[in-house]
Amino acid sequence: MPYGKSWLAATLALGIAVTLAACGDDGAGEPAAKQRPPRELVLITHESFDAKEEVIKQFEQASNAKVTIVKAGDANALVNRAILSAGNPEGDVLFGIDNLTFVRAKDAGVFAEYRSGRRNAIPKDVRDQFGDSALVTPIDFGFVNINFDKAKGQPPKTLQDLLKPEWKGKLVVQDPATSSPGLQFLASTVAHFGEGKWQQYWRDLKANDVLVVDGWSTAYNKSFSRNGGDRPLVVSYTTSPAAEVFFGNLAEPPTANVFPGGKLFRQVEAAGVLKGAKQPELAQQFIDFMLSDDFQRQIPETMFVYPVVQKLELPEWWKWAKVDVQPATVTVTAAEIDRWIREWTQIMRR
Repeated sequence: MPYGKSWLAATLALGIAVTLAACGDDGAGEPAAKQRPPRELVLITHESFDAKEEVIKQFEQASNAKVTIVKAGDANALVNRAILSAGNPEGDVLFGIDNLTFVRAKDAGVFAEYRSGRRNAIPKDVRDQFGDSALVTPIDFGFVNINFDKAKGQPPKTLQDLLKPEWKGKLVVQDPATSSPGLQFLASTVAHFGEGKWQQYWRDLKANDVLVVDGWSTAYNKSFSRNGGDRPLVVSYTTSPAAEVFFGNLAEPPTANVFPGGKLFRQVEAAGVLKGAKQPELAQQFIDFMLSDDFQRQIPETMFVYPVVQKLELPEWWKWAKVDVQPATVTVTAAEIDRWIREWTQIMRR
């Protein structure tokens, strides 16, 4: 039996047994209305978090809990907010930290250690994105690349192609200081061109009229030509074409993935128990639940990223999200990431 269902069934069975014991032959059992009230678990996350209501209710019923979800903006804004409240958190568990923003949160003492019993279900190379740290648990991953509006002809083939006159004013990217995919795309260019060279590439992109916006929603839903904008190229995810099929109930996607740099940065999103949480044990249980088959299986159609637990049966339309790419190797410190953003800002804001 899958972990999620077996865990749920065992917990529910225990709850039923306790209830029956309380209502024994002596008639001394308390009415259901007087049972212990549910504990509140506060989940701090980014604006893109989503999960099926019935799946969240599984956890609530099995753990006698009420899950309150607090969305704190883009992933970068989420991490900044968590750092500012380190040791005195706004919630119990945080989801949305990734393998670039983690180093800053680690240095700031945001998380308490916890190793989930389901951790071995996560591929080692994914766990290693956090140095196999006990502070966070990987939940999903995705690749940031460039999406192309297929109605606009043929896409570019290389990153250098984006500097040609025919692509002038055609690309929209996100600010890496405020956007997680923006930072990931910057990381891919650093990995591709190398230190000391990526800076010139961005100067050339700026000269070719690249548009910079604050976040993914603005880039994809407003500036991208597929959604009424004037830019046929947008920094997005390899899963975006599959999302187009799902939401549009289409036979095939109207957009295509472009892999102009060869290797792509792999964003791994993780969850962690916040240090100083009011409900640390409940937070640990929720992280375990996020690794259950039931939660992992619904990730593609709620957050449109890849679940970390492999070999699950996924929707048929998810075939459009399957890509054959190699992760770009990027190992950096918090200071180096800050320097990337600072140098990028100086280049693009002059």
